Amino acid sequence: MKAANQPFPASQPANEQTPCYLAPAPVSEVLFDQLEYLLHHATEGCPPGCLDCGRLQQVKNWLLLPFRTAPIS
Repeated sequence: MKAANQPFPASQPANEQTPCYLAPAPVSEVLFDQLEYLLHHATEGCPPGCLDCGRLQQVKNWLLLPFRTAPIS
């Protein structure tokens, strides 16, 4: 039998104990990734009532709240 026609040997289970989960990303990294997504999303043409544009407006309202002198209408 030629080498190209020979079947591959079955995979062997790992002998080492490895964690079967991923460590969570730092919260600040996730927040900045989400903010970056929303900011890039706002530059695209969106239909009226876009949910992501609404989320961006909510984030802006929360982030700018300490700097407002008048109530938000």
